[in-house]
Amino acid sequence: MTDLPEPQPTVDDLSNLIPAVIPDDEADPELVTIGERYWALAGFAPDYGTPVWCEKTKDIDTAGWGHQIYVVAAAGVRAVVPGRKCPECGGPLSLASRTAFQQVCDGNDPACVECTESLLLAVRAVLDPARKAKREAAKAKAQAQQAVDEARARWQQVQQETVAKQYAAVFPSEHTTLPVVGVRDMIGALALLRYAPSTSPISEISAWPDPLHPDTSKIGSLLGALVRAGLLKIHPSSPVTAFVWVPETFKDALSEAEGDLCAVATPELTSNFYPLTARYYAPYGTSPGKAVETLDSHLASALDPAGMTAGHHDDLLAVAQELIAEEALRYFSNRLAEIHLPAVPENHSARLSEAAYKLAEHRTLGEMYNLVWRATRAAAEAAQKNPRAPRPHMSTHATNQFETHAHRAVADPDWEIKPFNEIPGHGPAAMTRALFYNVLDSSPIDTSLPQIKEALPPPIPSTAEKPSAPSDDDQLTITIEWLDAYPNSWNPEDVPAALSILKEKREETPEWHFEGKILARGAAQLHRLYERLAPTIGTRQAALAVLGATAMLVHPVTLKDSSLTNGEWIFGRLSGLLLGIPEADSDDEDDA
Repeated sequence: MTDLPEPQPTVDDLSNLIPAVIPDDEADPELVTIGERYWALAGFAPDYGTPVWCEKTKDIDTAGWGHQIYVVAAAGVRAVVPGRKCPECGGPLSLASRTAFQQVCDGNDPACVECTESLLLAVRAVLDPARKAKREAAKAKAQAQQAVDEARARWQQVQQETVAKQYAAVFPSEHTTLPVVGVRDMIGALALLRYAPSTSPISEISAWPDPLHPDTSKIGSLLGALVRAGLLKIHPSSPVTAFVWVPETFKDALSEAEGDLCAVATPELTSNFYPLTARYYAPYGTSPGKAVETLDSHLASALDPAGMTAGHHDDLLAVAQELIAEEALRYFSNRLAEIHLPAVPENHSARLSEAAYKLAEHRTLGEMYNLVWRATRAAAEAAQKNPRAPRPHMSTHATNQFETHAHRAVADPDWEIKPFNEIPGHGPAAMTRALFYNVLDSSPIDTSLPQIKEALPPPIPSTAEKPSAPSDDDQLTITIEWLDAYPNSWNPEDVPAALSILKEKREETPEWHFEGKILARGAAQLHRLYERLAPTIGTRQAALAVLGATAMLVHPVTLKDSSLTNGEWIFGRLSGLLLGIPEADSDDEDDA
């Protein structure tokens, strides 16, 4: 007896065993195709004499007919080995699987398909009409879903192309004059440029570890103001979800079309967008990089306190107070979360903010951090002593404590409060850093508002005087530009107050009865516009928007034989009020 291996059959010997693939004439053509692919033989390995198949079984899609590929193949074809008989029934040797063919190559003939009862039962299950109907329904559903997915992809492609066209970034830029904006907006833009992870483009602002503004709810309106002013522009790489569309989504468009893919409306881009989702870039320069340098240099120069008027100094101090107060409120909210207390109830939030803003006029942020910590620690101790008390009551208790401390700190300047240093994991917001580090060159933790005011250089004299009535053809543009450039020279609250009076007036004399109604109706429309805009963009910008909207009121009215539109008449009254320009016919028009 020897250990020598048994001689392996040669490739020439095995080639005689290549099975003939015979399709079932009654089988579904898809099953026949699957079976032919399953039994497609490329040859034999020369060294081992094992079969080499054209495709691996895992690469053959059964198209939903079943999970066992050899069963699906048997439902469509028979692979018959020439010259071999089934050892059980004596009929032609049809192969049940590739494993059975390997047995034939090894000299061990298996039973044929007809003698393998388990395989026949599995084949009958594959061919069961109920299962076939279910499979065809699933296939139809998959095809319908594929059609929907393809339509959605085309719809989204149209959105992307629309955004790329509407917000194309053009360099060198067409305009070289940077717009004039307020101090707060300039500080926001400077913070974006200097503290964004990348300026090409500025993106994912809501994901910054330290937020742009201490109050994250104000970031959206700030970004919107910068875009409307033209200081920043929306980058064409912004996701389509950053914009408001009509229809709003593909799902809405498909619903409006009642499921008809051919009737789905083309997405239309509106002028509204979601500021925290959009991406931004600096638009003024020969290239994106140069534009950032140009804007940064412009902002640094414009925010230099030595070159500011007294009005801009006041704006700077107002922004400093806002940021100090909001940083303290941000720490207050974080402290509540740390000690597992809920946010301050909504009906107490205004009281908390009022205390913080009043305290920010007199104390440093470090001192305010100390008082916040004292107030929240007292709330945590109260919560431990009263475990059954409602948790919102403990947050209210913290608010009460802070309000008490703030009142004492304001009333008693000699009360020494040990200032905290910067809180670990609670760094100042980007705007706070930009104002104190880049503009004021001081610490946001240790610098109080009185210290800032005392350190400011003397303001430059304002060159603006009350203008005479503009002689240029476009009085509206000139007036709005002047009001925007000198925000401290007028009171935005005068606009809604004047509109409230105008919309209630009715002239009783016959010749003015009709015109009075027209003018009152136009004033009411502008007043509603102001009320909608003011909470979002602020009273000053809302007042300017109302002035600009007067040009859209074009109903003719007659004044002492001269014709003009109702918008021109209202604009004249508002601009005269804001600029102090007397109207030629003011005595007569006061009655209208």
